[in-house]
Amino acid sequence: MGDYLDMISLAGLAPEDRFPAWRAIMRKKTADAKTFEIHCWDQEAEWLDHVLPYGEYKDAAWDNGKVVTGQVTEELIHMLVTLPKPENSELYDKMTPFFSIFFDNGFSSEHYGTELFVWMDEP
Repeated sequence: MGDYLDMISLAGLAPEDRFPAWRAIMRKKTADAKTFEIHCWDQEAEWLDHVLPYGEYKDAAWDNGKVVTGQVTEELIHMLVTLPKPENSELYDKMTPFFSIFFDNGFSSEHYGTELFVWMDEP
């Protein structure tokens, strides 16, 4: 992981283009990732159950949430990029049902995919 954090913004895209762009970025940024962490709130049990086949719970000091960690596989990537866009987007224009997704290569999709970050070696 690098020393510089950069944000990838989808805000400048038309609303109908954001989800396809999010999927394409996820596909590209997962190509060299080895491990993942997916964070969900406790009340998102359906989505915790959805990701558990790809990993296991990690002991995390998060009072209201759970963390699933595991190896990045083609099956995991396929699951992430083929899920439909969440319909419940009252607060966020959600790209994913998972609150945060982190990869060991420094890329993350946070706040339901509304914020994408990447750590880089150079600014």
